[in-house]
Formats: sequence, C-alpha cells, structure tokens
Amino acid sequence: MSVNIESEARYVIVNKKARTVIDLSGTDNHSVSGWERHDGTNQQWETIRVEGGWHIKNVGNGKYLSLGGAGPNDNVSVVGSDDHYVWELIPDSEDQNGIRTCRIKVPDSWHNVDLTSHGNPNPGTPIAIWGQWEGPNQVWYFERDSEF
Repeated sequence: MSVNIESEARYVIVNKKARTVIDLSGTDNHSVSGWERHDGTNQQWETIRVEGGWHIKNVGNGKYLSLGGAGPNDNVSVVGSDDHYVWELIPDSEDQNGIRTCRIKVPDSWHNVDLTSHGNPNPGTPIAIWGQWEGPNQVWYFERDSEF
C-alpha cells in the first residue's frame, strides 16, 4: 500500500477525526494549528519528494513544516520554519469512500503529527508530535483541489 501523493503538488491536509486542516498562522508565520478550512494559501501545502521522505512546504510563505530544531519527543510543537525538515508519509487506511489516509511521521521514530487534545475540532488547536497510537487525530487526508 502506498500513499497517493505527488511531488510538487499542492494539497490541503485534513485531519481524519476533526476534519480541520493544518493551518500556518498568518499572524506569526510560525505557529501551526488545526483550523476550519478556508482555502487560504496558509492552508495549502506543497509536497516535495526528497531522499528519505518528503518536505511539506507552505504555499503562502515558503515555510516548511518542521520541529523547529527540537528532537522527536512527545508534545513537541510542529511549526513553520526555514528548516527543510524531512517527514515520512506512511499509508494508514482507506475510508468508506476509498480515500487513502496517511500518517505524517518523524523518520526513525514512532512520533506522528498529532492534532492535540485527542483531535479537538476547535480552531487553533495546536499540532504537535506524539508517539503513535490508533487515534484518528494522528491520521491525515491530503486533498488536492483542481483550483490550486
């Protein structure tokens, strides 16, 4: 099973549990949280295939999803930075409509990108990494829009 994600393509990344999207703050251009979808460029991400995994780059300001220099530990915030961080995109499952989901994983670690507070759907819920478990708050859809 593989992920159906193309290199150099634009996506909105949607949390399976909350249906909120990965949003890079337009205020500080650094904080990353779950937010209701509005299709702004701060919610659009370009996936770039590189050796060992993927870069995930914000379309709005060119920042990359990263750990901001921190090591892979529980509750480390995911942020936007100039660091070309490499992620693994691991297939997870298919939903009832046949849409493939995946986990965004720290290489050589069991840590996954996690919509915190067990997938709280409230706008502004922080996104961090946590050790992998079966929670749908660690599972993501990469939705490509024909308008991108």
